[in-house]
Amino acid sequence: MGDRTLMKKLFSKAKKINHLHIMAVAFLLFVFYIGTVILLPTYRELLHLFLVIEGGLSIKVQTIAPILKDQYTDILEFSGPVTRNKGSYINLNGLMARAMGQRYMNERVKLDNGHLSYFGGDPDLSIELAVTRVTRFAQEQKARGKHFLFVMGPGQFPLHEDIMPTGFDFYFVQQSNDFMSALRENNVPVLDLREELIKDGISQSEAVFVTDHHWRPETGFWAYAKIVDYLMQEGVIDPIDPGYTDIGQFNVDVHENWFLGTAGKRTGIYFAGVDDFSIISPNFDTHLSVEIPSEAFSMQGDFLTATFDHSLNYLDYFNANPYHAYGHSGHGLTQYRNEHSPSDLRVLCIGDSYAIVPFTFLSLVARDNDHFDLRLYHGEFFEHYLEFDPDVVIILIGPDGPVSENTTLDFFNDRHE
Repeated sequence: MGDRTLMKKLFSKAKKINHLHIMAVAFLLFVFYIGTVILLPTYRELLHLFLVIEGGLSIKVQTIAPILKDQYTDILEFSGPVTRNKGSYINLNGLMARAMGQRYMNERVKLDNGHLSYFGGDPDLSIELAVTRVTRFAQEQKARGKHFLFVMGPGQFPLHEDIMPTGFDFYFVQQSNDFMSALRENNVPVLDLREELIKDGISQSEAVFVTDHHWRPETGFWAYAKIVDYLMQEGVIDPIDPGYTDIGQFNVDVHENWFLGTAGKRTGIYFAGVDDFSIISPNFDTHLSVEIPSEAFSMQGDFLTATFDHSLNYLDYFNANPYHAYGHSGHGLTQYRNEHSPSDLRVLCIGDSYAIVPFTFLSLVARDNDHFDLRLYHGEFFEHYLEFDPDVVIILIGPDGPVSENTTLDFFNDRHE
C-alpha cells in the first residue's frame, strides 16, 4: 500500500509538472500562432484574442508583465505610412500593452480620462514673434475699419486640470495660455473656446476624440455657433435666423466605431478603442460652391455635396482619415462662395487643422469665405488679402499651435512698417 500511495503522489506531481509544461508549450504555440495568423490581416482573430485575454488569460499575461512592460511596445514601433498588414501588428502590440496596463505606447500616452495624447514640446519656445504679428494684423484690420478675431480651440487637456500621467510633460498648454494673455494685453479681440467649454458644462472627454487630438465634429459645430454668436454681438453681421446655428436643424449621421485618429494609428484599435464619427449637414436647403485653386478643384451643390470629401467616407482605420473629409481639407487655400447666405459677410479665415470643421460650417452664413492654412499655402498672402478686402479676419488654432506659420507669418511682408 505504501508503494501504491507513493506512486499516486509521484504520478500526481508528475501530472502537475506536465500540466505546467503543457501550458508553457501552449503559450509558445499561441505566440507562434499569432505571429503566423497575423500575416493574414484579419480583425476577427484579433478581436477573439482580445476577448480571450480579457476573459480568461489576463492573470497569465500579468505574470509576464514585469518582463515585457518596459520593452514590449518598442518591438513594433510605428513610423511612416502603414504598410501591408502592419496595422494588424500595431493592433496586437496595443492589445498586449493594454492587457499589461501600460500608459505609454509608440510616443503616445494614455491620459487619466482614457484619451490618447502626444507629449513634450519645447519649454523654451518663444511666443513673442507670434504675438507681435497677430497683434499687427489685428491693428491693420482696425485701421481699415474692419474686424478681427483670434480663436483658441480646445485640445485634449482641460484648461484648469492636469490629467497627464506622472513623468510626462505637455508644455503647449502653458504656452497657449501665455499667448492668449499677451493678445488680451495688446487689446486683440479673442475668443477662448476652452473657457467657453467650461461655461457650457462640456467636458474634455465629450469635446475631443479619444484617439485623436482634434475636437469631434459636434464640437466643431458648437465652435462655429460660438463664432457666429460673437460676430452678431459685435455687430460684424446682423442677427441671422437661429436655425443656422441650431444643431437641431441639422442631420447628424453617426458612424459608430468608425474613426481611428492619428494617436490611435500608433497604438491600434485595442489600446484605447476607436471613436464614433459624425457627418453633420443642414436639414434646410443650401447651395454653394467650393474651389481649391492649387488642385484646380471645383464643386457646387448643397452643403454636403459641395463641402464634403465622400472618398473618405469609408471604414479603413489605418489608411483613411474621415476628419479631413470636412471641407476637402489639407490644402493651403479653400474658397467657399454662397450666394444664398443670410449675410453679405466676406470672411478671411486662417487656421490649422482644428479650424477645418467650424470654418466649413461658416460658409453657411458668409457669402464669401476664403480659408487659409498658411502651413500649406505657397502664394502671396498679402496680395490676396488686399484684393479680397475681408470684413473680418478670423484666426483659429489649437492649443498645441501657438507658434506656427498661421501665427508667425509676416502677413504684410514688411510693407507697412
